[in-house]
Amino acid sequence: MRVMLLSVLFVLLLGEQTFAGPRSVKVGFFANSGYHEISEKGEKGGYGYDLLRLMSRYADLNYEFVGYDKTWNDMLRMLENGEIDLVSPASKTKELEETFAFSLPVGLAPDYIIVRKSDTTLLNEVNYAIRQMNVLDPNWMNRLYRKYNGDDVFDLLLLSERERRFLQGFWGQDRMLKVTARNDKFPFAYMDGDVPRGILLDLFAEIARHNGLKYEFVTTYNESQPLIVLDARYGMAGGDESWIFTPPYFRDQLLDSNDSLLVGMHIAVPRKYPRELASILSKGVMMLSPKLVRSKIVKYVGFRMPNYSSELLHKQSHIATVFGSIFIVIGIILAASLVWLAFRRKLKNREEELDYKLREANAFAAEAKEAKSKFLLNMSHDIRTPMNAIIGYSERAERHLDSTADVQDALKKIRISGGYLLQLIEEVLDMAKIESGQVVQKKRMVNLPSCMTEFCETYQPMMKVKNISFIWDTSSVKNRFVVADVSNLRQVLYNIISNAQKFTPYGGRVVFTIEELPCQVDGYAVFDFEVSDNGLGMSKEFLEHIYDEFAREQSSTQSGVQGTGLGMSIVKRLVDMMGAEIDIQSEIGLGTTVHVRTQLKIATEEDVALESGESCAEADPALLKGKRVLLVEDNEFNREVALDFLQDAEMVVDIAENGLVAVTKVREKGVDYYDCILMDVQMPVMDGYEATRAIRKTYPHAHIPIIALSANAFEEDRQKSLAAGMDEHLAKPFVVAKVLSTMCSLMQRKVNVS
Repeated sequence: MRVMLLSVLFVLLLGEQTFAGPRSVKVGFFANSGYHEISEKGEKGGYGYDLLRLMSRYADLNYEFVGYDKTWNDMLRMLENGEIDLVSPASKTKELEETFAFSLPVGLAPDYIIVRKSDTTLLNEVNYAIRQMNVLDPNWMNRLYRKYNGDDVFDLLLLSERERRFLQGFWGQDRMLKVTARNDKFPFAYMDGDVPRGILLDLFAEIARHNGLKYEFVTTYNESQPLIVLDARYGMAGGDESWIFTPPYFRDQLLDSNDSLLVGMHIAVPRKYPRELASILSKGVMMLSPKLVRSKIVKYVGFRMPNYSSELLHKQSHIATVFGSIFIVIGIILAASLVWLAFRRKLKNREEELDYKLREANAFAAEAKEAKSKFLLNMSHDIRTPMNAIIGYSERAERHLDSTADVQDALKKIRISGGYLLQLIEEVLDMAKIESGQVVQKKRMVNLPSCMTEFCETYQPMMKVKNISFIWDTSSVKNRFVVADVSNLRQVLYNIISNAQKFTPYGGRVVFTIEELPCQVDGYAVFDFEVSDNGLGMSKEFLEHIYDEFAREQSSTQSGVQGTGLGMSIVKRLVDMMGAEIDIQSEIGLGTTVHVRTQLKIATEEDVALESGESCAEADPALLKGKRVLLVEDNEFNREVALDFLQDAEMVVDIAENGLVAVTKVREKGVDYYDCILMDVQMPVMDGYEATRAIRKTYPHAHIPIIALSANAFEEDRQKSLAAGMDEHLAKPFVVAKVLSTMCSLMQRKVNVS
C-alpha cells in the first residue's frame, strides 16, 4: 500500500513538472513610434508588439508589459538590475555584447531581442520561437515591416547604398535588361502574338516595376549570349562559374500540387553583369509573397480535372462506358460544388484576422466544418442514387453485349439517370441564387404524368435497398400537358420523397399521388402533390421549426438516420417562390403526409406548337449532309464524342485543338469554306471568346455561325458568349439532337452581308 502511494505521488510530481505552465516574463515596452505604441483606449500595437504575439504561438511565455514612460537607457538599466527580463529592438555593439545576450535577428536593420547573459533558458525559448517562425512563415519579417513602414521605407531598408547608386545610373542611362527562358513555352514564358506572357514574366515584371528596371523578353536562348535567365536551375551549363543564382521563387511549404511548377527554379544573372544587379534581383525574389506567386500560377494553370477515360474505356463496351465516364466526372464536380455551397457563406477573408482574432477564427472554422459534414452526409446518398444506376447498368451492358435488347435498355436507363444527375447539379448550383432571390423561373410545356413517372422510376433502386414499397399514381390528372417550372417542382418533390425514404423503416411504404383540382382561374388547374409514408413521424413541437436551417427531430437521431436539416428549408423557399403552398401533417410512430398545392396553366395548342417547333430543324438531315464544320475543342475525349455524332450526320469535320489554331484555319480556308463552327470556351493558348472576336474582326462583313459548347451553364455564361460574337450557347454535356437542330437553324439563317 505504501509503495502504491509513493508511486502515485511520483507520477503526480512528474506530471506537474512535465506539463508546467508558461513562464511569465516582464517585457520592456518603452514608447517607440511604430515599434511600441499604446492608443488612447489603452490598446497596444506596433512592430514589437506584433512580434511578441507571433512568438507566443511557439514560445512557452506569458508577457507583462512595463515601462512605457521610460527611455531606452532606462530599459537597459532595468534589464541589468532584473526589473525586466527582455527588451528590443537592440543593435549589436561591443558595449552591449559585454553585458547582454542577443537573440536571432527579428528585424531587417538588423534588430535583436536582448536578455541577461545569465538567463540562458529564456534566450533558448526566444530563439526556438524565432526559428519556428522562420521555417513556417519565412515572410513574417517583411510583412510586419510593410505593415508599419510602408513599401517606400521597406525599400530604403532593403537596398544598400551601392545598389541605390547602381539603380540611379541605370535610370540615368535609360538602359534596358534582356531576359530569356531556356524553355520558352506555356505556362512559364512565351509569346502570345506580339505580347510576352507567362508565370515567370509576370513575376519578373513585379520585381522590375518595384525597382524601376526596363527589360525586354528574348525568345531565343543561347548559352554564349549573356542574358538574364528566368527559369534557371542549379547544374545548368556553365554552373556557378558563369552564373549567379537568386533564391528560388518558392521557399515556403508547398500547399498546392501546382506549386511544383516552380520548385527549384531561380533567376540566373551572368557573372559578367555588375554584382549589384544580382543583389537587387535576389532581394526582389525574396520580396515576392507566396500568395502572389500562387496567384500567377493559378492565372495560367488553374485547376485541371484528371482524365479518367483511359481507365474506363473497355474494348467491348465502348458506348456504355462512355456514358458512365461522363457521369462519374459529373458526380465529382457535384461533390466539389456541394462543398463550395456549404462554405459559401462561411469562408471570408481571414488571412490577417487569424493573427489577431484566434478565438473567433477557431469558432468560425469549427462551425464551417460542422456545416460541411452535415451537408455532405445529407447529400451523399442523393448523389449515389443515380451514380449507382449508371455504374450498375454499364456493367450490365458489358455482361450482355450479345443481347441488343439488354444493351439498349441499359443505355436508356443510364441516359435517364445521367439526365437526373445533371439536373441535380444544376439545381444545387442554383441554391446560392435562391438565397439572394435571383433565381429565374423557367416554365415550359411538359407532360406531367410522364415526367413524374420518369422522376419516380429513379427512386426505385433506392427504395429497394430498404425493401420499401414505393407506389405512385397519376391517374386522376385530366389535363396531362401543362406549363410548369419543372426544375423547381422536381427539387421540391426530390427533397420530400428523399426524406420519406430516409425516415421510413425497412419494409415500410411510401405513396406519391397527384390529384387535379378545379381552379377559379380559366385555363388553369390546381394540382395537389401528396407524399405519405408510415415512417418515424415528427412531434408537433418540431413541426413548428421544420423549416429552420439544420432543424432535426430528436427521434431521427435515435433512429441512426443521418441528415443535415437543410432539405425542408430549401423546399419552403422554392415553394414560396413558385407561389405554391405546403402543408405537413405528422405524428410520431404513425408517419408523415406532405401536400404541395400549386396552380399550373393548362397547355394550349399555341404552347404545343411552340414546343414542337423548337426541334423541327432536326427533321431535315439532308440540310446537314456534306456541310463543313470546324470543331474547336482542347479535350481529346470531348472531341471524340462530338466527332462521332457529326460524322454520323455525314458532315465534313475539321479539328482545332485551341482558339489560335481555329483562327488560323479560318483565315487559311477563307470566309465561305466553313458552314458552322462549334467552339469550346475554356482552352489553353487562346480561349473561345478571343477566337470568336478574332474571327469576327477578320471577316466583319460575313457571318459564319458559331455555337459555344461549354461546361459553363449559367445564364451569365450564355450572355458572355453572345457578347463575344457567338450565335448560340449550349451547355455540356450536350444533347446531340439539340446541337444538330441548332446548327440546322443557324445555317438556314446564314446571310453574308456585303
